[in-house]
Amino acid sequence: MKFKHLALAAAVAVASSGAWAENNTVDDIDLSSGTAFFGVFHFDDGAFTDTFNFINGPSFADVTASLVTAALINGNQNIDFTSATLDGNALTFSPNGQFEIGVGAWSGLTGPTFQLIVMGTASGTPGSTAASYSGTLNVSPVPEPGTYALLLAGLGAVGFIAKRRKLL
Repeated sequence: MKFKHLALAAAVAVASSGAWAENNTVDDIDLSSGTAFFGVFHFDDGAFTDTFNFINGPSFADVTASLVTAALINGNQNIDFTSATLDGNALTFSPNGQFEIGVGAWSGLTGPTFQLIVMGTASGTPGSTAASYSGTLNVSPVPEPGTYALLLAGLGAVGFIAKRRKLL
C-alpha cells in the first residue's frame, strides 16, 4: 500500500513540474535614446510569460515594437508566440512556424514608462541551445497641445508686428 502512495506522489510531482510557466521580468530598459533592444533565452520547454519594463521614454509618444524569433539550429529550438501587448495594445504576429515576427505601431501612448508582456511556448531538443527571441521598441515624442498653442501665439505676434510696421 505504501508503494502505491509513493508512486502516486512521484507521478503527481513529475506531472506538475512541467505545468509551471517560466516567468521572466526585465526591469529598467532605458528609452532615453528613443530605441531599446531586448531579448530572452528560454532553457526549459513549456509556456512562458516575459515582462519588459521600459523607462525614460517621452511623456506622449508614437511607438513601434517588433519581436522576431527563428529556429536556426536545425529547427530544434522554437518559440511560438501566443500574445504580446504593449500597455494593453496587442502586437500582430505572423503564423506560427520556424520564423515568426510580431509588429505593432501606436500613436499617442502616454509615458514615460511602457510595459511589454510577451507570452508563448518554448520548445527544443533536450541538451541543445535554448530557444530565444529578440525585439526592438522605438519611441518618438509627439508635441503636446500646449506646444501647438505656443506656436500659434508666436505666429500671431509676428503677424501683428508685421502689420503694424506696414501701417507706420
